[in-house]
Amino acid sequence: MAEVARMARVGRAVVTGWRRALPGFPDPVAGSDVHPRFDRRAVAAWLLAHDKLTVPHTLATAVLSVTAAGVDALRIRPADPELRLADDVDGTDRVSGWTEPADAEALARASGAAWGMTVRRLAVPGFGAVAVTGDVRVSEHTASAGGVFVELSWPARVRGRADSASGIVRHALAHAPGEGCPCARHACGGIVPASWCAEHGATASPVMEWHPGGGIRCAELTQDREGALTASP
Repeated sequence: MAEVARMARVGRAVVTGWRRALPGFPDPVAGSDVHPRFDRRAVAAWLLAHDKLTVPHTLATAVLSVTAAGVDALRIRPADPELRLADDVDGTDRVSGWTEPADAEALARASGAAWGMTVRRLAVPGFGAVAVTGDVRVSEHTASAGGVFVELSWPARVRGRADSASGIVRHALAHAPGEGCPCARHACGGIVPASWCAEHGATASPVMEWHPGGGIRCAELTQDREGALTASP
């Protein structure tokens, strides 16, 4: 109910009144009588049909920079953004907001690439800048008279941190770094190779995998590393 109210930019009590007084409000699909849960698409369609959904023009905006194979890089500023980050590595992150129709169509094309989109930088008020290494998809696309409500989603395990200078921050799990290794090291055991490092260098392939530094996957690897060190004799 609270999210329906946020979508329509009204109080929750107003939504309760709509359910009681107006015809055709979608039935809950889950939850309970006290905390019902609704299908987002059905609710958005009902709000549009009853002129309850308006496109904001003066609210906060996010900065979204995405790239995808075969598609020009996009820089979009969704209005009234909402970022929902998962608490565990198996969850799903989501960001939503209002865009111009042309921007929404461009996002849909980029989302259709073989590996989805890569978010080089997502800056939402109240959050640190986020980066996502691929697999970003458009999970909702609802058009109205004044704009398009778009939601993007991706697996939380590929979320990381964006850096204004170098773009996506990455670590590589190193192959037996020596004491004199000049590469930058991190608590999770990952490194960023220095170009003059004889063992790794800027072009060395990581032994295990790349992952976004400071992200949820990085935290999981840190825990694994700490657990292994604790278990060592």
